[in-house]
Amino acid sequence: MGGRTITLLLSITARHPEASEAGFDALVFIMSDGAHLSPANYVLCIDAARSFAESRVGPADRPSRAVDLMAGSVTSLARWSKDTREALTETEAVKLSHDIGEMWLRLLQGLRKVSLDQREVRNHALLSLQMCLTGDHEIYLPNGLWLQCFDMVIFTMLDNLIELASQKDFRNMEETLVLSLKLLTKVFHQLLHELFQLTTFCKLWLGVLNRMEKCMKVKVRGKKSEKLQELVPELLKKTLAVMKSKGVLAKMSALGGDSLWELTWLHVNYIVPSLQSEIFPDNDSENVQPDPVSAETNPNE
Repeated sequence: MGGRTITLLLSITARHPEASEAGFDALVFIMSDGAHLSPANYVLCIDAARSFAESRVGPADRPSRAVDLMAGSVTSLARWSKDTREALTETEAVKLSHDIGEMWLRLLQGLRKVSLDQREVRNHALLSLQMCLTGDHEIYLPNGLWLQCFDMVIFTMLDNLIELASQKDFRNMEETLVLSLKLLTKVFHQLLHELFQLTTFCKLWLGVLNRMEKCMKVKVRGKKSEKLQELVPELLKKTLAVMKSKGVLAKMSALGGDSLWELTWLHVNYIVPSLQSEIFPDNDSENVQPDPVSAETNPNE
């Protein structure tokens, strides 16, 4: 019986009352510390772990343990990424780097799906997702893949959670939205320099603002969330300050036909009208210039 078949069978045991314990133990054996993970079985193992994370069968702590297996696998991706750069020919390295990027994206998508769970394992999945996105894992990823990450993982996750919050009465949903917003801004701040090199940065930034505005308006259990009403202005102010300090947001900055500056305040003024004067007082806004570092050419594009 091949490894692929075995891993697929482990996924099936996740929902089988009599087989789930043995199946999970086998998955732990394969995935713990990356001992038996390989590029060949990685995606199948991630899918199997997600099956256990979403299953209602077994001990109450098993979903969280399954999420830990998923998040812990990022160290294997980092190790393979390092080995790729050191040992393979250039052609082989490019191919395997692409494959590692796809595996990394599959991991993030798996955690995103668990973050929509009705149970509170969703918050554990969110924190694990943040760790995978912001930890110092030294995985070589082209900037374009980060754009996919925002579109396919972070923005999609927030859109789905906002929809769930307005339609379902899940426990601690307010805290889930708080965690997801903090994840969004932390990743954006950490990757701002790389993201600013992308020709689609303006679209991505407007996507960030759009989700902040939605979180200000969303109703949890029939009413607007006081926590989100306080958090969104705080995170938005911090984000604008970071963009200012790095020279990304300046009065002369322009991408395409519309000024990034003008588009920013057009949207921000709908969320927190007072922020422009707080971040850019009149005697300061005229003199802000982009940081020359921001104009560097990105070698990965």
